[in-house]
Amino acid sequence: MNFRSPLSALFPGTSGRLLTALVGHHSLDAVRPLPLDELSDTAAVTPAQRETALFRLGLLGLVAPRRSGEAPRLVPGHIAWDALHQLTHLHRRVADTVRERMPAHLHPAPEYPSLSGAVVQGTATHPADVLELIVVRPADGPVDWEDGVAALVARLSRAPGNVVVHRSARDAREAEAMAGAGAVRVVPA
Repeated sequence: MNFRSPLSALFPGTSGRLLTALVGHHSLDAVRPLPLDELSDTAAVTPAQRETALFRLGLLGLVAPRRSGEAPRLVPGHIAWDALHQLTHLHRRVADTVRERMPAHLHPAPEYPSLSGAVVQGTATHPADVLELIVVRPADGPVDWEDGVAALVARLSRAPGNVVVHRSARDAREAEAMAGAGAVRVVPA
């Protein structure tokens, strides 16, 4: 899955790029009108493409009514903004998904579950980009505990549409070294 620019992947072309730029603007300063040149530069669209897409977004109510050539004003309280922000930041949902699914497969929970890779960092652009699950086997884990890890990895590979791999570490220090600086620790629910 494309976690770097999911709106552009979902809405290819002008609409996706423009919507991505508007969601970014909404995050920073939703009430300030967005200068047209800035919007065109950010979204990499021509003035004609921009006007057509803004007209369509106006029909949805995301952009306040305006004349052609006027700087767009967003409608900050529109119900769609929350969903658009969630789509833009889907990589944040990955750790929650792992946290929710871990108890069904890992009894007892790993001592140090963490995630690393392009998916959890939000930089993945292709299904081949990897999500890495790093675990420390609990001291009281049953003999078949690793089977649960394999089942969890198989299930997780379907959730984001990206390859999920796992590595086992001997202890938390080794897990931290494996995961690297951009890792996300998954605290079991």
